[in-house]
Amino acid sequence: MNMYIDIVGACNLSCPSCQMGNSENLNFKKSMQLDMFRQIVEKAKREGVRSIFLYNWTEPLVHPKIGEFIEIVNAAGLNSGVSTNLNLAKNMEKALMAEPGFFRISLSGFYQETYEKGHVGGDIEVVKQNMIALHDIKQRYGLATQVDVYYHRYLDNMEEEALMREFSERLGFKFTTGYSVMMPLEKTLAIVEGDSSVTETDLETLKRLALPPYADLVNVIQNYPPQICVLKDYWLVIDCNGNTVLCCSIFNQTEYQVGKYLDMPLDELTRRKSTQKNCADMCDRCASKGMHIYSMNNNRGVLESHAVNRIIDFQRRSILELPIDSEQLGRAGEVSAENFDEAQYFQLNEDVRQAVQSGAFSSGYQHYLLFGRLEGRLGAGVFTVV
Repeated sequence: MNMYIDIVGACNLSCPSCQMGNSENLNFKKSMQLDMFRQIVEKAKREGVRSIFLYNWTEPLVHPKIGEFIEIVNAAGLNSGVSTNLNLAKNMEKALMAEPGFFRISLSGFYQETYEKGHVGGDIEVVKQNMIALHDIKQRYGLATQVDVYYHRYLDNMEEEALMREFSERLGFKFTTGYSVMMPLEKTLAIVEGDSSVTETDLETLKRLALPPYADLVNVIQNYPPQICVLKDYWLVIDCNGNTVLCCSIFNQTEYQVGKYLDMPLDELTRRKSTQKNCADMCDRCASKGMHIYSMNNNRGVLESHAVNRIIDFQRRSILELPIDSEQLGRAGEVSAENFDEAQYFQLNEDVRQAVQSGAFSSGYQHYLLFGRLEGRLGAGVFTVV
């Protein structure tokens, strides 16, 4: 079990694909006190929590005692980590000197013109200078903390990825990437369901995403094999007031809290996530659209498939060469589920029939959607006109 704690209730930036920039923050905005945090860590250790990370939606370097928080986790023998946009230098050294297990820097460009689109209010030159300062601190004190630079991929920043990779690796930092997705869950569901709360700024942000939650992507993830929701079942999220929240992708922490962590056993808090009506309803709504897969797997496996890579290629070409004219993206020529001819598809693709019989796929349509349509397989049926 991993625990994610927002030790503050605010962020210094307003990123448009993040809830801190695209949603009204009705959560607690105060800072967590050390005494409460120490009690949480002690209870977490007794209950088998192995890692405590000091971030979820907010910026941990805002807290002036960030170093002491990390030291408390380390002293308990648990794994620790922080994630930051690194636009703040004031408490940066305190955090690194406390030696968290990892220190992650989240960014989205090498030049300011690109970076400021995804990290509104930030300055990439300040971030670079702080990265150099981190390197110097690590070298001066021989610190073992792994610094991980995480590059959020958008359609219009991929050309700068190599520059940031080189800059980061020359400093001795690990460099990783992942496609940005729209958050929080409430915002993503509003987009998928055509809710009127989606703003013009949201729509502009969607044009930058390689994986916007549009009809074709939702269709793909809804047809993946059923998966448990790791975010709900194996991650524990606590806000700065000590409340346990349904999952890390939920932003309305007041509405979707299941109880104060210090007031009840972990088993009871976990049970309430599945039985408390508003939480169960949100989980059902999320899973029915495949959004738990969208939220948890955008950078790990499921959304790295052949089908999704084709969506990314189409989306990237669209924004670089032609305006996006619909939410269908790369679905031209696809046979819809209603028109799909399962019997004919099996007849012309014996290997698929055998794969379905063995349980590798739930149906011929699932194979077609994820692989067959992109491999030019015959027998699907009448092409849908898009």
